[in-house]
Amino acid sequence: MIATIEKDQAIKSRIGEIVADRGGNRTKLADEMEISPAYLASVINSPDKNVTSKLLKAFASIDINLNWLIDGVGEMYENGSMRDRAMKAENRVADLEHDLMRAQAIGEELKTMWKQEIAKAIEKGLEK
Repeated sequence: MIATIEKDQAIKSRIGEIVADRGGNRTKLADEMEISPAYLASVINSPDKNVTSKLLKAFASIDINLNWLIDGVGEMYENGSMRDRAMKAENRVADLEHDLMRAQAIGEELKTMWKQEIAKAIEKGLEK
C-alpha cells in the first residue's frame, strides 16, 4: 500500500511538471485533455485520490509518454519535448518556404525562356 501511495505521489509530481511545461494553467491543460478541470485538480490535490486509467488515457491523448508519467522513464512527450517539436516544425516551415521560393524562381526562369522561344518562333515565322 505504501509503495502505491509513493508511486501515485511520483506520478502527481510528474503531472505538476507537465502543467509547468505547458504554461502552468491546469484549466487549460484539462481542456486540452477533454476532462473536467475540477477532476484534474482533485486528483492532483487530494492524497486520497488515485491516478486513474481515465486520467492516463487523457494524458496519452496529448502525446504524454505514459512510461515517463508512470515510471519516470524516457522523455515527457512521445515525440520529444514540446520545444523540440516546435523547433522541428519551425525548421520544416523554413525548409518549405525555401523550396517554395526556389520553385517560384524556377517558374520565373521558365516563363522567361518560353517568352524567348515564342519570340524566336514568331521571328522565324515572319521571315518565311
